Amino acid sequence: MEAIRKKVLINAPVDRVWKALTNPEELAIWMLMPTDFEPEIGKNFTFTAKAEETWDGIVRCKVKEMVKNKKLVFTWNSGLIKTETLVTIELNAKGKQTELTLVHSGWENAPASADIMKEGHDKGWSLRLDEKLRELGEA
Repeated sequence: MEAIRKKVLINAPVDRVWKALTNPEELAIWMLMPTDFEPEIGKNFTFTAKAEETWDGIVRCKVKEMVKNKKLVFTWNSGLIKTETLVTIELNAKGKQTELTLVHSGWENAPASADIMKEGHDKGWSLRLDEKLRELGEA
């Protein structure tokens, strides 16, 4: 399965968008899930959603790479997709705006039944980036 790819232009400088990506309180707002994120390579963290019958509601992650105001990479394992995937977010200054590119990869290791999960994640990233992060970054 191909990676999920998203690109969004935010009317805010890179340092403002970086804060929204790495400040736990702001990250929880635009991700729509509480988190215990700490901006440190090697740190494990979680996002907590509402538990469902087939899912405990916890997305388990680990910070893999951070380059301030440029790049954030973390693993993503919701338990539902039965494999660890990778989220890479890159920021590029475009004048007073920031171009954010997200690639959610690793789907090729997921079972075929994960197609529906990938579709849900694709829609979820669109909502979070196109609406929630843009609102927070531009506020």
